[in-house]
Amino acid sequence: MTAQDFFELAGELRIISMMGLLCLSFLLPLTIFIGRSNIKTVRQKIIADLETVFRINDSDTDKLIPSFEFAAYKYRALPHYIEGRQPSEWRAYILPVLVFIMVTFSGFITASGALLTKERLEHFQPLFSGMTLVTDDPASLRAMLDYQLQTIAILTFTFFGAYVWSIDYLVRRISNYDLSPISFLRVTAHIILACVTSVTLHHGYMDVAQATPASAVSDRMPELIVAFLIGFFPKLGLQTLLSRVPQLQIRRIDPRAQGFVREYPIDMIMGIDSAIKFRLAEFEIEDVQNLATANPILLFVETPYGIYETMDWVAQAQLILALDLDQIEALRTINIRTIFDIERFMERPESRPLLLAALNTPKTDGKTIVQQDRGVTLDNLESVVRAIGEDLHVQRLRQVWRNIELKLSFDLPHVRRERALLLSDPPPEPETARAQPAATATIAPLEPTPATEVARVPEPA
Repeated sequence: MTAQDFFELAGELRIISMMGLLCLSFLLPLTIFIGRSNIKTVRQKIIADLETVFRINDSDTDKLIPSFEFAAYKYRALPHYIEGRQPSEWRAYILPVLVFIMVTFSGFITASGALLTKERLEHFQPLFSGMTLVTDDPASLRAMLDYQLQTIAILTFTFFGAYVWSIDYLVRRISNYDLSPISFLRVTAHIILACVTSVTLHHGYMDVAQATPASAVSDRMPELIVAFLIGFFPKLGLQTLLSRVPQLQIRRIDPRAQGFVREYPIDMIMGIDSAIKFRLAEFEIEDVQNLATANPILLFVETPYGIYETMDWVAQAQLILALDLDQIEALRTINIRTIFDIERFMERPESRPLLLAALNTPKTDGKTIVQQDRGVTLDNLESVVRAIGEDLHVQRLRQVWRNIELKLSFDLPHVRRERALLLSDPPPEPETARAQPAATATIAPLEPTPATEVARVPEPA
């Protein structure tokens, strides 16, 4: 094989590798769109099956409860959406996806080194060289070459970190079914911001520390790890820069605001472990507040967990969100876990003293008591509990809860009261019925049988 044949073969292999990198850049958007279409089809079928459960048939007008309508609207599963032809939405994705493919293709080419040659690296390039001064001295040229190779390594690992973050972000978007053209623009901007931030910090570190490429070799691994983390969290690099140069901070954070920062992890809910926490994080449910305001019907449609399980989780989260941890701990000792448990305890006179004692548990900071008297008495206990249940997300969960109770025909006192309320306004009887002879009213009623006695439902109090 001659030298010419070798260079021709190397050129062909380089073209093949570039075609493979181009296909790799197309692979992620293609996978995202296929997954989005499959998820939409499966969840539309689930919503169609649930329609009979959440339809109110006992009222004058046949309608769906709002929580179910929101879920159906999200997936275009309502009848008027299914029957009509959907307008094409793919044209809005063309430009953002093409920009994303171009940026990722450039990153893969840089990482592979397919276009990096000695002749190109020997020329001064501000992106790779920074403020490195170059003279005609061969040692200076060699130092610039080493510095540019190190910068390319930093850029490559930053791109890898940003690309992994992009995969995670786009997968969350199809899991939550909120993928839009802005999603691809956001991941593209994330990759560009991460790469620019990482390279800028690298040049600044080498310039301020007055380190030469030879002395920086020993720090290469930590710097590559930092570069990958900056790719995953670009704000980490910006915060590092702002911490080193406080004069760049335009907006100052009030130190007192840190006292209001409070986050309850989602795995403090009974029934949620680390695996479930990981699954719920795919739908942007990261803490108790996110879960307390979540739609339980959507959670059932979008996750593998049952409707009763998701409703119980949301009810627990709503109670935790309304009270503090000292009160929650005291309430769990008397088997009050959900927002509805506290309402049922309040309705029973014999259980009110236990509820009052739990709500009056002294408030602590984890070590010492910061508030001894909470001011809850038997006179205002009902007002306190009612105020907790007046939030919109609590009312929505209560509507879903009651609708399922009525569908299952539970023979419970409060279920009978709810059913009686739905049937309490019968349509007015026609005039002909009022004009019937009085003899028809003298018909003796049938003697009650054991079966009718069992089936008879007492009137609500």
